[in-house]
Amino acid sequence: MKLLSFIALMILYSGISLLNYNLTQPENSVDIDTNYSCGILKSEMGKADNVADYSFFVDFIPSENLIKVKENLIWRNKTNYQTDEIYLHLYANAYKSNNTIFARYYKLSEANRTALQINNITVNGKTAELQFVVKNKEFPQDSTVAKLQLEKPLMENDSVKIQINYELKVPVSVKRFGKAKGSGFYFISQWFPKAGVFENGKWICEPYYPYLNFYADFGKYEAVIAAPKNFKVAATGILEKVTFTDTANVFKFVQNGVHDFAWVASDNLLQRKKQYERKDGTKITLNFYLQPNRLKYFERYASAVENSLSFFEKNIGIYPYQTLSLIDVPKTSASGGMEYPTLFTVSAELISPVETHQPEKLVAHEFSHQYFQGVLANNEVYEAWLDEGFASYTASKIMEKFYGKGLLHFKLAGYFPVYGINFLSYNDIPVIYSIEKIPYHEYDRSLESYYKNLTLGSIADTSYKLPNRRSYVVNAYSKPELMLHTLERILGEEKFFGILQKYYSTYKFKHPQGSDFINVIKNNADVNLDWFFENVYKKSSVFNYKVRSLKKLKGKEYQLFVERTGEGIFPVDIFIYSKSDTLHKFWDGKSRWKIFRFTSDEKITGAELDPFRKNLFDLNFADNSILTEPSYSASLALSANWFFWLQNALMIFGSI
Repeated sequence: MKLLSFIALMILYSGISLLNYNLTQPENSVDIDTNYSCGILKSEMGKADNVADYSFFVDFIPSENLIKVKENLIWRNKTNYQTDEIYLHLYANAYKSNNTIFARYYKLSEANRTALQINNITVNGKTAELQFVVKNKEFPQDSTVAKLQLEKPLMENDSVKIQINYELKVPVSVKRFGKAKGSGFYFISQWFPKAGVFENGKWICEPYYPYLNFYADFGKYEAVIAAPKNFKVAATGILEKVTFTDTANVFKFVQNGVHDFAWVASDNLLQRKKQYERKDGTKITLNFYLQPNRLKYFERYASAVENSLSFFEKNIGIYPYQTLSLIDVPKTSASGGMEYPTLFTVSAELISPVETHQPEKLVAHEFSHQYFQGVLANNEVYEAWLDEGFASYTASKIMEKFYGKGLLHFKLAGYFPVYGINFLSYNDIPVIYSIEKIPYHEYDRSLESYYKNLTLGSIADTSYKLPNRRSYVVNAYSKPELMLHTLERILGEEKFFGILQKYYSTYKFKHPQGSDFINVIKNNADVNLDWFFENVYKKSSVFNYKVRSLKKLKGKEYQLFVERTGEGIFPVDIFIYSKSDTLHKFWDGKSRWKIFRFTSDEKITGAELDPFRKNLFDLNFADNSILTEPSYSASLALSANWFFWLQNALMIFGSI
């Protein structure tokens, strides 16, 4: 093992590409589909403009919880600006102490701590030194951002080669990275010095924030990982080669056109494979790495992945890569529910009926990130809603299309699902609750979250500047999902998906911003939506429209009195019902109140604001309708009753 590692490390040190050597031990090679080039469809090759290419040789030593790494980075200046420095993310240093920005949320024990031990760095073959950059004066000891000073500026199309030799102790798992307690499961993410993004003449290279994700350029990744023989290794990209020795297995992974690389090593994973065939006949290899006690979830995991691929291929666009790996993490790992290029992590409860929509919803959400942030590589630190909100929206659409409505439920003793509503618990034991099988829309979960934080922050706010985690979750996940559902209801599903296809095809393998998406919407919508983005996206307004009264005046004349009680403005359709007809009125929603007078040959039985529930932000659906007389059999009454009880249940959840 040591001799093998030494040879490979020397090859790396000499600057020879990993792709140019072959280990001489017996090997098991994986055939490469001719439709692909280094893991990406040939038809997509020119669209991924690689800025930062990485190659690694990793010696994984689980007996010491240690990885030893040789890293080569080639960075290209693809801009019109010059730079005489290279900024690097050192994300692993977030685990260095409790004085980092990251640790203000995740308090680290001694077992959770680690840092990059950099042995040497060269820039174009010459020894260089890192300079740490303090981005936040409140955390002067945070060392997750550094820079290298260059001897001369890099002009347009110039490149630089950086070599880094370092060691990294793998800590007990905290937030995505580390070894699971009591298990030989290692999840290795944000583990290597990684170039920031050079954009408009400035480096975008933010610290590791506690609940935010990342931003990086596309590139080609090559990794050779040497692990003990009893360990399986899975990673971003295609497994191009496995070499067996007496003491070790050496895995070689390659992937083009991605912006991150993560891997897992475990002595206790079961692997299953499937093939997914696209409409054009090309195939995607689906890898499933499962905990032995979760083998029963394999078909459910596989079905959720296949359903997600089918949904995106039909409604958004093609998945451009050759492989996709689902990693089922153990309960003691903090790495579950996270996305990386061609790979994502999930977990499942011991008991989880299909009616709970778990783990299917988690699979759909993490899969959706393969598109939103995977291929559409937005800045998650500045505009997290562009990936989290979109993933939440598409996951909800996938669930309702393939699985129907879920059932409201709560967990007894933290894990056993009980259908109904839990109003009050003590030590995980329900005290006040109802047991009833109540179906819900997937977006109802976002409504529940939204009710927890109606006005603190807006979707348009810079994500890392939001004041707390709840505000971040609501403005990155919940409100954006509701915004997208609402846009769909305004424009119609077919029109909206057509716009999403255009957005995806225009910005794939690029760095779209919120303004780009909004412009695609505005340029392709048939109606003016300036009011929508002003009220829903930019502001943190509360929306509520209500029917004040509906009364008969004299003869055939009636009067409808409607009111806007929130700050948010939203145009409103109004339906006025008689026994055999429906009158339609429209209100621009701008004034605080409005009175409609109209005549009808038939007796008016009721009226309803926003009958198609386009405005999911309306705070109280129950006051949107009114009956002139009680009619418990009327559809209007049933509709109002349903929305009243469901919305109130969600608001109760939101207040707990």
